[in-house]
Amino acid sequence: MSVQPPSSTPTQSRTNRATVITLVVIAVILAVLAAALLQNVASRRHQAAASQAPASSSDSAAAVPEPEPAPPVADQQTLELIHSEIHRDPADGQAKGKVDAPVVMVIYSDFACPFCTQFARNVEPELNKLVKEGTLRIEWRDLAQISETSPLAAQAGRAAAKQGKFWEFHDAVYAAADPKGHPAYTEDSLVDFAKKAGVADLSKFRTDMTAAETVKAVSESTNHVHSIGIQGTPFMIVGETYINGYKDADYMTAVVKSQAAKAKEAKEAKGTKGATRPAAPASAN
Repeated sequence: MSVQPPSSTPTQSRTNRATVITLVVIAVILAVLAAALLQNVASRRHQAAASQAPASSSDSAAAVPEPEPAPPVADQQTLELIHSEIHRDPADGQAKGKVDAPVVMVIYSDFACPFCTQFARNVEPELNKLVKEGTLRIEWRDLAQISETSPLAAQAGRAAAKQGKFWEFHDAVYAAADPKGHPAYTEDSLVDFAKKAGVADLSKFRTDMTAAETVKAVSESTNHVHSIGIQGTPFMIVGETYINGYKDADYMTAVVKSQAAKAKEAKEAKGTKGATRPAAPASAN
């Protein structure tokens, strides 16, 4: 009987199995590493995007174009009403800017209106630049309705105007007003504002403030404004358009410049039309 060498099959099977297990373990390890790597990359990308977001927002804000100006008024009746509200009166003590400025802004306001306070503080300083350069004229109209003492404050404004200090009084009152509240006024507090505004004759100021004709003028102004459909403050007519409610300085400046450009175009067109009109024939002697 011959002796045969032991079979190699069990050993090879064990080796193959060990190899397979090793490969599986390696594959699992690689998969885990790959997942961790992908997660790390995604996290870094998210952090990078987050860190870039403020800069992107800033760049976007810097690139925001100027606001579109208020649309022109197409309705002829409304346009005629707008024209009738623009006075260009050289003797108007509640107006500032050149009488022949290309754009007139009529502002309907109330000294007790919080949005009027914000407009006076935040917007009018920018508009004053356009007033000084001759582009804009501002005309004030009383719409004294918010509080019981709104009419008295409006009367005080007219009394200050009689001494050439309306806008100084306007600035003093709004500088002290609560931009979120409805201030109440007394004769004494309004005299104090007049003193700050540089009104020379305070006794005359007090008399003019409470005079029957001043009371009547403020009441008539408010009634007139209501009669043309304006109910809230601030309300602005700017050139040949109007703005209902508070708008920021950028918007208001854009509207004024747009209206100034249209006024210039209309003036040039009118001049061209007059220049091309044929001359009248000479009369025979």
